[in-house]
Amino acid sequence: MRRRLTLLRATVAAVLGVAVLFGGKSYATDADEVKATIDDFHAALTALDISKMDAVWLHDDSVMDKEPVARTVTLGWEGTRKNFEGLFAATAELKVTQADGPHVQVQGDAAWAMGIAWAAQRLKTGQVFGLAVFEADVFRKQGGRWLFVSHAASVLPSPQ
Repeated sequence: MRRRLTLLRATVAAVLGVAVLFGGKSYATDADEVKATIDDFHAALTALDISKMDAVWLHDDSVMDKEPVARTVTLGWEGTRKNFEGLFAATAELKVTQADGPHVQVQGDAAWAMGIAWAAQRLKTGQVFGLAVFEADVFRKQGGRWLFVSHAASVLPSPQ
């Protein structure tokens, strides 16, 4: 009995030690980490914060972005960043919430996700929009973090 108690105490101490060593974080699956990156992306949009947007994207020429009302695909991080800067400059308020999904698949250091988000936007001109948006995203794991490589968003038709 005493030996079991000593073993139990040693096990609890080891687990607590690991938790302290790693900042008390519990590490999620890769799919959960991809979902967290999507949440951070939506938070950056809602905050209209380009530095938060910088943190969730890969910064190279492989990046692709297609925003809901865009007529073309933007290639490369520089152009993608300029798109978000323009969006943030024109927007007074933006709230993005996940409505369905995201549905995530992971294979090695690549992942993809699809889902539907609700975007409520008020432009600085006073125009107000409420849109259901289909999002299809691609991610690459780099430096232990999942980063956007591609984001394609399209407005869904209103239900009749």
